[in-house]
Amino acid sequence: MLQIIHSEELKTSTGKTFLKIKYNSNENWIYTDWIGYPTPENVAKGAIAYLEAMQANNLNRVLNDNRNLVGRWDNALDWVEQVWLPIAIKAGLKRFAHITHQDSLSFKAASIMQNLIRSHIEMRVFTDPEAAKLWLREHTN
Repeated sequence: MLQIIHSEELKTSTGKTFLKIKYNSNENWIYTDWIGYPTPENVAKGAIAYLEAMQANNLNRVLNDNRNLVGRWDNALDWVEQVWLPIAIKAGLKRFAHITHQDSLSFKAASIMQNLIRSHIEMRVFTDPEAAKLWLREHTN
């Protein structure tokens, strides 16, 4: 039974949801569902929000779902490396499962991100959400 402890939706200035953040007590990770076109501002706002939710719930894993994204977010990779990474380390992030489509622009950006953070945070890129969940379940610490 899914018991949602934390649920939040972040919206653009025009009122469109660009990120849903959820935590349920059964899985003990933060689930993020990115939606629409990812602007650098939305990427930054959303990434900080899910790290805050992770830390507030004393978690160390994120299931980051990009299957509902349209467009690219590789223009935020410098920010990810220079700003997000130190915050993520301080917040206690240990494992980051990233779900995307194999042929999407997000897949390439996620692969670059994986290389940028690999010495600090364990990250894997998946096209199968069940495989991503299984990987997170195998790494509970």
